[in-house]
Order: sequence, then C-alpha cells, then structure tokens
Amino acid sequence: MNKLKKFLNSFEEDYLFRYGKRSWQVISLIFFLILSYTIVQYLWNLRPSSREEVSISKIEFDRSRIDYDFDITNDIDKATLADYNKALKGLKGAMPAAEWEDLGDSISKSEFSYVPYEAYDPYWGFSYTDYRRIETKYKVFEKNRDAIPNILEDIYEAKGIDSLQYSEKIKVLNLAKALIAYSSKKESTDLLRDYFKSYLIYAGELTPQAVKDLAATFKKVDRKPYLHDPYGENDDWSEFSSYLSIGQSDSLTQERFEIANNALAKLKNKVKFKEKEQAHYVARIVLGSYLSNEDLKKATEEFFASKDYKLTEKNAGEIFGKYMGLFSEKVTLAEGLLAEEKAEKESNRSEYYQEGRYAFVAIILIAAILILFSIRQIIKSRG
Repeated sequence: MNKLKKFLNSFEEDYLFRYGKRSWQVISLIFFLILSYTIVQYLWNLRPSSREEVSISKIEFDRSRIDYDFDITNDIDKATLADYNKALKGLKGAMPAAEWEDLGDSISKSEFSYVPYEAYDPYWGFSYTDYRRIETKYKVFEKNRDAIPNILEDIYEAKGIDSLQYSEKIKVLNLAKALIAYSSKKESTDLLRDYFKSYLIYAGELTPQAVKDLAATFKKVDRKPYLHDPYGENDDWSEFSSYLSIGQSDSLTQERFEIANNALAKLKNKVKFKEKEQAHYVARIVLGSYLSNEDLKKATEEFFASKDYKLTEKNAGEIFGKYMGLFSEKVTLAEGLLAEEKAEKESNRSEYYQEGRYAFVAIILIAAILILFSIRQIIKSRG
C-alpha cells in the first residue's frame, strides 16, 4: 500500500503537476466561470416574455389589415372635411352629366289594417265579429337611386365607414374617379350604380394607380377599355372586369405589369389576333400568377423564345396556360427540394456546432494544462 501511495505521489510530482493542487484550482476556476456564464444565460432566457399589447383600431378594422409595427400613431385619420370636399369636387368634375342635387322626395304611401267590430244580422237575429278595412296614409322619403350622393352613401354604409372617416371616404372617391375615366359620360351613373359599386365596396388591393396600370395593359392587347353598355357587343366590361378582379385580390407591382406588357409584345410578334380574347387571357394569366416576379419573368421569356410551341389565334391562351401550369408545378417541386436541403443543412450545422463546442472546450482544457506545465517548468528552472 505504501509503495502504491509512493508511486502515485511520484507520478503527480514528476509527470502531471509539481504543484497539482494549485493547478487543479486554476482549472476549477475556469470551469466555474463557464458554469456561471451558462447559469446567467439560462436565467436570462428563463424570464417571462411580455407580449405586445393587442387591440384593433377602427382604421385597422375598416381596412381589414393589421398594423404590423404596433404603432398606434398610424391609426389616426389625418384627413379633414376640406380634403374630402376636394376629392368630391374631383369626382363631380369627372361626372358632369350626373345628378348631384336631387336626392329624392317625400311620397305618399298607404297601409291598410282590419279593425274588428260587433255586427248584427237582422235576418238570423244574432251578433257576430266582423272587420272593417281602414286605410292609413303617410309620407316617406324615397331616395333618388340615380343621385350620386345616395350611391356613395350606400357604399359607405356597406363598407362600415362612419361620417368622420374622411380618409376611407376619399379612397372610395379616388377609386370611383379612376373607374369613371373609362366609362361613357352619359352612362357613368348607371355604371357606377350597377357595376363599379361592388368594386368600390370590396376594393381589396385595388387602387386608382392599379386601375390605370390594368387599363394600360388592357390597351396593349386591344385599345383603351370602352365601358358604355356592359351587355352590348362592343363593350369591354366583361374583359376589363376580369382585370379589375385580379387587382382586387393581388397587390400588383410595377415589375409585374412590365412582365405582362413584355409578354404581350412578344405574343403579338408571334400571332396576329383578329379576336382579342386569347391575348386577354394570356395577359390575365401573367398578372394573376402566383409565381414570384423572378420566376414569372424567366417562364415568359423562355416560353416566347422557344420554337417548340406553335401558337395560333385560337390556341395561344390554352398553350400558354398549360405551360405556365407545368412551370408552376415544377417551381413548387423545386421549392420543396430546397426546403429539404435547407433542413438537412440546418441539422448538420446544429450537429457540427455541438461537436465544435465540445472540441473547443477540450482545446481550452488542454491549453490550460500545457500552460501550467510551462509555468511549472519555469518555476522549477529558476528555483
């Protein structure tokens, strides 16, 4: 037993540390610092997180869109009555033949009620309950359905816009003005009341600028949209309303319009259209595509540069639609593969990070031991 004890003491003094106790104290201090840091970090991340205060402002509700930065200063309607009147004046200027003054009139109406009374039948000699028909006359205010202020009030009411929400009202007026620009002056009231009204109520992403850009793309196919009689043969409403529907559901960028216009230019170089339905169909496919602008640009350029697709006036839309459908399917596949690759790389990074941490700790420990060896050697040589 004494020999074993002597051997261990000799091994510690000659091979490990001349002053082993103090050396281990240093190593222990290192580990203590690491442990202290991890405890502090753990406690910091253990603290409860407070969520941003959530409330829905009237403007957020009316827009059907939340304020992502939780900044309540954005939820204040800064428009005034003067701003609203200015926008209203602009719409009046666009509809000079419309009715703005005659909002309606009181009309007489009658209601009939039946009042019971006791009647007597002298022939049979008995009483019975009978009813008298009583007419009640009254007056009610009947709106003039062709008066623009009444049409606007119907729109405000349907959208839930109250009397002081001038910003929301101005948006309606500006969008109405943009739509009216493509209608016949004579028929503008009927179009506003019967056709534009739904787009003003359910505007979605549709803005005055979007209407102008959509009309410009429409014109690339044929001509400026002509809205006169939606049921007439020469009216463009059926086609143009499809463009507007895309603008409602998608916030179209200028880059998207440029891609669509370039595609139409290349299409018209390949095919001469007498009937424009196929070209309109191609334009709507591009504008309404769910592809990113980068993918959409690549798809349209490759399609029109290829000589594999024989386009005619009758099949252009069908062939382009089939190509875009397959391209979209392949993009989805590529995105899925990319997601798998990213997940695999993320897993590998996490694994290598853990292994690296262990290796780093080992290196630190070994370095500490080597430094201590050097220190002991210096002390020994000077002693």
